Amino acid sequence: IQGGQHVLGRFRLSATSAPAGGLVALTDPARAALLTPPNERTPEARLAIAADYLKVRAAQQIAALPPMAVVYASSPANQAARAAKLGAPQPRLIRLLKRGDLDKPGDPVNPGALSTIATLPARFTLTDPNNDSQRRAALASWIADPNNPLTWRSAVNRIWHYHFGKGLCDTPSDFGRMGGAPSHPELLDWLAVWFRDDAKGSLKALHRLIVTSNAWKQSSALPAPRTTLTAPAPNAGDSIPISTFPPVDPAPADPAAIDPDNRLLWHMSRSRMDADSFRDSILSISGRLDLTMGGPGVAHYNASPGPQATPVLDYANFNWDAPGATRRSIYRVVYRGIADPFLEVLDFPDMGMLSPTRGFSASALQSLTLFNNHFLLGQSQHLADRSAQGITDPAESVRRMVSLVLLRAPEPQELTDFTVLAQSAGLPAVARVLFNSNEFLFVD
Repeated sequence: IQGGQHVLGRFRLSATSAPAGGLVALTDPARAALLTPPNERTPEARLAIAADYLKVRAAQQIAALPPMAVVYASSPANQAARAAKLGAPQPRLIRLLKRGDLDKPGDPVNPGALSTIATLPARFTLTDPNNDSQRRAALASWIADPNNPLTWRSAVNRIWHYHFGKGLCDTPSDFGRMGGAPSHPELLDWLAVWFRDDAKGSLKALHRLIVTSNAWKQSSALPAPRTTLTAPAPNAGDSIPISTFPPVDPAPADPAAIDPDNRLLWHMSRSRMDADSFRDSILSISGRLDLTMGGPGVAHYNASPGPQATPVLDYANFNWDAPGATRRSIYRVVYRGIADPFLEVLDFPDMGMLSPTRGFSASALQSLTLFNNHFLLGQSQHLADRSAQGITDPAESVRRMVSLVLLRAPEPQELTDFTVLAQSAGLPAVARVLFNSNEFLFVD
């Protein structure tokens, strides 16, 4: 029935040559308003036309948006789906084991956190202890609570660790009795309170505070030792009041002998670039770094089937000119258990283990790798091409290359030696020497 009349046997077909995206099914008020001359339309008629148009326009804009990102989080729906899949109607009951013996279960343990935090309750108050969403939300609230000292201390300590190479507490993932003692406990407390109350948890403000501090602005050059001033000895038989002697400046203790690890921050510690930063810096200097943001990761190896489920990864013959091969290291696909030999020799952490801090080693194998690895060979050639572009004088190409790598002009003797090397072995050999130099590898 349409408009109170039967339409059976009297249907109507309409055809148009307009594209499908331009077709709009109007409501009766909008259709009636369009049949009215524009100067005679009432506000209600104009509103009906606008409502139909905005509805279609909104649908078109929504259809043009990228696909929605799917985030798997804790929710009753997820809990029901997981329970249906795993056959577990509720979270598993956890009991206190007497002396850790699985055969001696004790009383059930309710959801909770650390009982050593006196400012927060050790057990969560939940309306439904078996509701997985409430349990997770309660744990998140406990971690982010302003009265939780661990959260704010560990956050500022980890940021300090990334800036100085070592945190105020040198075990960033262990603030317990088995961890290291803070070198500056009062400073750690002050930073934690400032980060919580003044910065309101802003990491940008915390970074700004640290890099503008006097501790950060120190030089890595060791201070020259001071000389000891002694008072002149009187001649035999002289009678000179002791008050007339100039004050004696006692010999200061050697800071390097008192604090060889620089835990007291009396100078800036030199640190070598980590493996990821070194790789990205090489690509940036050679002009090959791909700054594309987002998207899936890129595998920097050739994979082939292995004897079992684990494939065989070939890092040596990977094509570094392939699409995506020069993206930032954060987009690398890392295969747990099969390390990249190039980054591994630069102390890239073992992905099969938890690594709160990165180790440091210095060996001849690192220098040999930086001279002969196929990634370095290829990027050295790209840097040579970039340095020689539009230049015929080898010395000028060397000067440009040193400026790109070391961010300074070469010394006269350096320019002479590098020019001789470039003429005998080519500009890529100069690039490999510069990439292997301590001035490039270390940050100070």
